[in-house]
Amino acid sequence: MKQLMKKMKIKYSNLILIALLFAGYTVNAQKFTVESMKMELEDVFKPDSDKNYTDLLKWANESKAHPKTSNDPKMWYYRGLTYLKVAGLNNELSKANPDAIKIALNCFNKAIETDTKNRVTKQAKTNLLNVAIGLYNTGYTAYSAEDFTTAYTDFSLALPLIKYDVDGLLKQNNLTAEVLEQMMAFSAMNNGEDEKAILALSALVKKRTLESSIYSNLAKLHLKGGDTTAALNVIKSGKQINEADKNLINMELDIFLKQGRSKELITKLDAAIADDPGNTIYYFARAISYEGLNETEKAAADYDKILEIDPEYYDAAYNKGVMYLNKISKIVDELNGEYKPSIIEKKEAEINGLYKLALVQFENVFENNENMAIKDKVELAGTMKKMYARLEMMEKYNAMKAFVEANK
Repeated sequence: MKQLMKKMKIKYSNLILIALLFAGYTVNAQKFTVESMKMELEDVFKPDSDKNYTDLLKWANESKAHPKTSNDPKMWYYRGLTYLKVAGLNNELSKANPDAIKIALNCFNKAIETDTKNRVTKQAKTNLLNVAIGLYNTGYTAYSAEDFTTAYTDFSLALPLIKYDVDGLLKQNNLTAEVLEQMMAFSAMNNGEDEKAILALSALVKKRTLESSIYSNLAKLHLKGGDTTAALNVIKSGKQINEADKNLINMELDIFLKQGRSKELITKLDAAIADDPGNTIYYFARAISYEGLNETEKAAADYDKILEIDPEYYDAAYNKGVMYLNKISKIVDELNGEYKPSIIEKKEAEINGLYKLALVQFENVFENNENMAIKDKVELAGTMKKMYARLEMMEKYNAMKAFVEANK
């Protein structure tokens, strides 16, 4: 009996030894799995398209699940690299793993977090730049598909990664924090998430962005929320960057008008012109202000003064032409329901006279502004064509029609 027990003890000891050996083998197997990922991913003789992603994904999940390698920075790094490459395959495998780029982001961040010996940190940071590009692309795709929630999320995930662009590689490809913040703002605005849009736009204003639309969009959001003080502060910041921006000037004027402060604005401009009579920007702002008060003769005088100082200030000529068209619109509105031939005939003559005055300005812009974008020129030609038709100026009508058709 004792001998039997002894034999049983020997067998039990053998079982313990086998179990220990098996445990050691499992640990080594997991380490080998991480090394297998490394060998496959870093095989320079295999293009990315030929790598064994089925096994790579299997190894990545096995090594993550095993307690001995679940917190290994090398595991996180090569798992991240696997999913980064899967995200860029554009095939059935990438479609089956739609969150691959986000998994890669998490893995590289984990690699940096756990890498106390700095063995993979540098490579992880470099690959986070590729993740930023991937997130921008997925965000832009979502934005184009009007999935603004996903777009905002992807752009916002890419934003913190810009800090790793120490060599300006992303900047060379026009991917900057400013671009991402703009796309975040537009995504939020399109999704009706005003607070998120305000945060993104405010970050850009704080950086003194040169993009005028950022200031006007932020001011509009503040106005939408009823905060005219915040809107005026944003407009002021924008005008420090671009004093002549028409949208900002119009918005400021609109706010002053709504607050009953239009005369105050004009008074300020009067003083500015007295100090600097050659500054066309002040005349331009005052002309727009006079337009807002329906004092078109004073506005026309200021536009003429601008063109006297600078004949190539074509915005002044264009605005003066548009001012006459706006007067026509008001006359037409006043004629609504009027049937007396004598009154209509008189108004028709006034309308035609205003069309002629507007055409003088538009012709100046069309014929002399060499820097005018072709798209804008075609739009102006289309407007002039309609005006020539009304005035029965068929030779000029045909010329504008030919220009429009030639530049479609």
